[in-house]
Amino acid sequence: MTRAAPRAVAPAAPTPATGSQSLERGLTVLELLDTSEAPLGVRELARRLELGPTIVQRLLNTLAARGYVEQVAETRRYRIGPRALGLGAALLRTDALMAGAREALERLAHEHGLNGFLGAARGGRLTYLLAVQSPGPIAIRNAPGSEARFHSTAMGKALLAALPSDEADALLGAAPLPRLTPRTITDRAALRADLAAAAARGWAFVDGENLMGVISAGAVIRDAGGAVVAAISVAAPGGGAEAVAAITAPLLPEARQLSARLGCPATLLPPEVP
Repeated sequence: MTRAAPRAVAPAAPTPATGSQSLERGLTVLELLDTSEAPLGVRELARRLELGPTIVQRLLNTLAARGYVEQVAETRRYRIGPRALGLGAALLRTDALMAGAREALERLAHEHGLNGFLGAARGGRLTYLLAVQSPGPIAIRNAPGSEARFHSTAMGKALLAALPSDEADALLGAAPLPRLTPRTITDRAALRADLAAAAARGWAFVDGENLMGVISAGAVIRDAGGAVVAAISVAAPGGGAEAVAAITAPLLPEARQLSARLGCPATLLPPEVP
C-alpha cells in the first residue's frame, strides 16, 4: 500500500500562557523527525520550524541526551531515537482496545493474509492507531500517527456511516473531496447514499477508491455505552463483490469480538457474516 501523504507539521506556534514554549518546540521537532523519510539536519529543522539554528541545536541536544533522537555519525543529521519508539508500549499493554486490536490484526495478517488497520477520528482527522503487515504483496506504508481520508477508505467510511449526518459532514469538511483514483466517490450525494448502505449493512468497503487494484472492508468498534471509539479495516489486492465478501468474512468476527471486549451491547455489534 502506498505511503500516506506526510503529516503537515506547522512551525512552532505561539504557546498559550499556561503552556511551555520549549516543550512545544521539542515536540514539534519529534513530529518532524517522525514524519521524515530521511534524517534531518539542524538547518533544515530550523527552516521548517522558523527558528534559529542555535535554538534547534539546543533542543536536539536535550532530546538526544534522553534518547528521544539520535545523530547519524556519517551525516551529522538527526533521526528518531530508540526511547521515542518505546513511548507507546505501555498503551499497547494496558489499553484494552489497543491490546485487543493488535491481537486481532495479527490474526488477520497471519491466518488470512490481510493487511490490517485500526484508526479513529482524532482532532477532526482520520488517524491510524495500528497497522499490521501481512505476508502478501501489498506493503504497508501507513505508520501509526499518519492520516487517511474519510471518504476513500473503508475505515473512514465505517466511521462516517456510524455517525449522525451533521457530524459526518463536519468531519468531511466543506472543501471539495479529492479524487484519489478514477473510482473515488467525490459527489456528496453519492457518498451519502454509499454511507447509508454501509450503515444498513453494518460495515463499509471500498473497491479501488483509495488505491486502484486494492479492496478494503471496515467496521466500527463500540464501547460499553455504544459509542464509536475506532474502526478496524483490512486491505488486499483484488476487486469485485466476491473479493470484498472474502475479506469481510474474517474481519467481522474480529470487530464483534473487539466491541464485545469493551462491553458493547449485543444489539450494537457488527453482523456476524457479510
